[in-house]
Amino acid sequence: MATATIEQALLGLIDLVHQGKPMEAFDQYYHPNLEKTDLDGVTVTGLAENYRIGEELLSKITTVRTFAHRGTLVVGDRSFVVWELDFDHADNGRVAVTEVAIQDWQDGKIIRERFIA
Repeated sequence: MATATIEQALLGLIDLVHQGKPMEAFDQYYHPNLEKTDLDGVTVTGLAENYRIGEELLSKITTVRTFAHRGTLVVGDRSFVVWELDFDHADNGRVAVTEVAIQDWQDGKIIRERFIA
């Protein structure tokens, strides 16, 4: 995939997240064979299971103070997106973190995503 194409896709993904439509971004920009590793180090495979986990997480957010995109870099078929998050979770309390999503692209979609803080 060309760098410019990935950059355009990231702008679309970030825009949907900022509009409060993260699951629509998931539908549009994530590959069916997605492998996603969150900050807990657990890797979940498959779009459907990752979608379910995302919906469950969102359903437990009670307050959002910050959910902001702070930077993006694309190198070849890999992108890096910096997010600043500060929200309250019904089970886990306050979550305040700056994290980097490292994303590998295939067929115009994110096939692998890992988060580091």
